[in-house]
Amino acid sequence: MFYEELYTELGKLFYHLAASDGKVQPAEKKTLHELILIKWKPLEDSADEYGTDLSNLIEFSFDYETSEVVTEDGLNSFEEFYKVHREHFTPEISNKIIETAGEIADAYRGKNKDEQAFLNSLQKLLNKK
Repeated sequence: MFYEELYTELGKLFYHLAASDGKVQPAEKKTLHELILIKWKPLEDSADEYGTDLSNLIEFSFDYETSEVVTEDGLNSFEEFYKVHREHFTPEISNKIIETAGEIADAYRGKNKDEQAFLNSLQKLLNKK
């Protein structure tokens, strides 16, 4: 259950990072897709009732945020989730989150001011700075 909730929260988090400059760029979406395959699918082997790897929820959640008018702040939502489930956040998971966020931010013309502020807040939350 933790991973299902984690992946949903990560989709929101990564969407809000990508959208922090007002528009999600195709390069950011492509980078996320590639990182799910490379970093998140190998993390653990949970699957839904149809055999689909639960790490796909990251992209499903990201796409949902893209298609809806969302008023919730992805970083605040993630922070609340983190506070409740802090004991499940291994160094490996925290590092993957920071690395993924950094690569998404770099995917289109490098990090801008808003993305850097978002990353700084995320790193502070995960005690990685």
